[in-house]
Amino acid sequence: MTEETTPTPKDATPDAAKSGTQVPSPAETPRPIQLPAPAAEPVKQETVKAAMPALGVETGEESRRMRPEARPHAFVVMPFGKKKGSDGTLYDFNAIYKTLILPALEDAGFDPFRADEETTSGDILTDMFQELLLADLCLCDLSIDNANVYYELGIRHAFRKRGVVHIQAGRAYMPFDIFNVRTLPYHITPEGVPDPAFIKTDIQAISRMTRDTWASDRDAIHSPIFNLLTGLKEPERKALRTPLATGFWREYNEWKEKVTIAQRQKRIGDILLLTEEIQNPLIKEEAIGEAGKALANMGRNELALVQYRKGLEVNAENLAFRHEEAFHLNRLGRVDEAIVKIENLLKDFPNDIDAISLLGRVYKEMWTSSWKHINDKTKRLKSAFDSYHWLIKSADIYLKGFHHDLNNYYPGVNALTLSTIALYLADKFDDKKNPDPDITHIRQKIAEVYGALAIGLEEKAEDDNADYWTLISLAELRVLTAENVSSVIRAYRKALTVSRRNLFFLNSSLEQLEMLDALGLRNEFVKVGIHTIKEEIARSGVDENQQTSIKKSASKKAKNSGRAFLFTGYMVDYPGKEKKTFPADKENEIRKEILDKLESFNLNPNDRAFVGGLSAGSEILFVEICVEKGVKVRVYLPLPESAYIRQFVSPGGDVWVDRFYKIRNHPLVEELYQIENVGQPKMGDDPYERNNRWALYSSLGRGMDKVTLIALWNEHDDKPKDRDAHLVHHMIELMRDTGGSIEQISTSKYMHRIINNVLDSLMNDEAHTINKTPLAPGQKAHKRRK
Repeated sequence: MTEETTPTPKDATPDAAKSGTQVPSPAETPRPIQLPAPAAEPVKQETVKAAMPALGVETGEESRRMRPEARPHAFVVMPFGKKKGSDGTLYDFNAIYKTLILPALEDAGFDPFRADEETTSGDILTDMFQELLLADLCLCDLSIDNANVYYELGIRHAFRKRGVVHIQAGRAYMPFDIFNVRTLPYHITPEGVPDPAFIKTDIQAISRMTRDTWASDRDAIHSPIFNLLTGLKEPERKALRTPLATGFWREYNEWKEKVTIAQRQKRIGDILLLTEEIQNPLIKEEAIGEAGKALANMGRNELALVQYRKGLEVNAENLAFRHEEAFHLNRLGRVDEAIVKIENLLKDFPNDIDAISLLGRVYKEMWTSSWKHINDKTKRLKSAFDSYHWLIKSADIYLKGFHHDLNNYYPGVNALTLSTIALYLADKFDDKKNPDPDITHIRQKIAEVYGALAIGLEEKAEDDNADYWTLISLAELRVLTAENVSSVIRAYRKALTVSRRNLFFLNSSLEQLEMLDALGLRNEFVKVGIHTIKEEIARSGVDENQQTSIKKSASKKAKNSGRAFLFTGYMVDYPGKEKKTFPADKENEIRKEILDKLESFNLNPNDRAFVGGLSAGSEILFVEICVEKGVKVRVYLPLPESAYIRQFVSPGGDVWVDRFYKIRNHPLVEELYQIENVGQPKMGDDPYERNNRWALYSSLGRGMDKVTLIALWNEHDDKPKDRDAHLVHHMIELMRDTGGSIEQISTSKYMHRIINNVLDSLMNDEAHTINKTPLAPGQKAHKRRK
């Protein structure tokens, strides 16, 4: 918080020396040192900042990265403005922050923030508390005895056991309460600004200390309170959150609103772009969880997996992300990786019911995959029995989870269901004289499992607040044990009243019943359950054909769908264009090359096209070709239409403007505007590069293996300065970074022809001039060498 006055204790000891004097470590007991007299002219902040690059010091103004990245969040606790210490020494804390602390934290890889940088409305005090409680690291400047600074430091020490760095300038002592806390000294001039003679080493020291603090053991304790009170437990970060901090959470709330719309409209690119752009790691962690869930609900398990792994980079201890990583690995058929992830999870948390249940599900799916594709019922049942070792393993794992928590009915119902199936198959195929000991064990235990489930579920189902999974578990229990179908129907209908027609819930329950139906187990009861759920799905507005489509796996859907073509290419050359890349008279040749490239992939109406613009030149050509072939195109525009036409279409001439409007109005073309759909770019982000990312991410809807970037590009043009050429190069680098396929159409041959034609023309003109020059008597004409 901003302080108007600074309290000065009467018994304060004089501060240590400033410029040119090595400040002793807090452990030492230095003698007071005479301060030098103030300089005639104060050293301005601008002077210090200007000197920093010459000293090899980063100023925080770094080049833009290919993609935004989340960095650990550092909250800076310090006074604001110019303040005096107890001995009258001046400190310019704004200059200290901007020229010392800010570059040091950025060099250490942090995203720094100070309370006075909050530009949005809200309760500043509440937002400040959220920063103190939730920031990954707090850096506290203890140079003067400032009440607000010590109050904020006390809050951090009381609620968080780690992630605190203390610095100070000039102090020869530290207050008694924190005298034993390591505090890093830095140097200032008599004018209170960072000393140019020491600024490089001071920045390096602060940067190194923050890195070391952040990289220390996750169990390391930096708070003297937690060091003293060994039994004190740090609260969960979620328990420290408050919705009253409207400014702190505004970024997340705005993100969630946009992503909800994108999810409903199935715009994957919007979700990926908006989630990538969140800067605050605390908010990003929450957003990644929501984005992963949204992508999973859209059937994009591979994209959800990427999100959850990014979430683990932000917080490696997020248990939900570890669960989701394993879940999506299994969904993608990477079973061994999934099992290893779950087993490692269970080493850390042996009683984690969700992890145990997930492992049971993996083995269950290994078993079902061995027989569900077989059409002949007899062979299907025999194959299910022959691989029942996976079935028994899955049942045992679910049973273990149920024993850990008898109030968690999901693993219990699955254990009972799989045990019932195992006995059903054994009665058909097992050796009656020499039965499998595992089957015998199941026969002995199944009644006990049923009894525990029946008592618990029936009691909990009577609660008016019973949730869907409790009620559907009771319905599944009825399918396995009921004596009349009406009790099954009633149980399912009661569960459906709290399902809120959530298709994920309904499909999950339907999948369980269809597994039993495929095996012919308790057909009459299973079929009424299936019929009841399908009726509810129909009432939700999804007909049976749509439902069949929804239930198909993402891999089958991708196999039957077409490709996705992303395009980038140069604008047509026009007067005043800085770099010539697309000769106007070569339009037909370039058009043919684009067409040939697309036809080499057998372009057809099942394919989809994506392009980050509709500029005069190759982008309009590409879209024209696509619509001629009946392919739908999505065009992503970085600017409102009028501004875009003025900058990217009009320079090519009126003919290109007419073509822009004609192709934009085509029924197969959908144009999306950046500000309208994903909002304004973040400060420092280039809207045109952002548009490239948006178009690329949007093309991933059918899977990375289905995407091809077609690029009209001169490969010799490395890191061009011209905007048009730069954006083409940027898209190519993005695609390379993503790991996608690139098909190039080079323009270098056209440019070489033009250069050769110009040279030939000049040579011919010169030769013509020589030939026309009158020769002196007796002079011979000589052929000029090239």
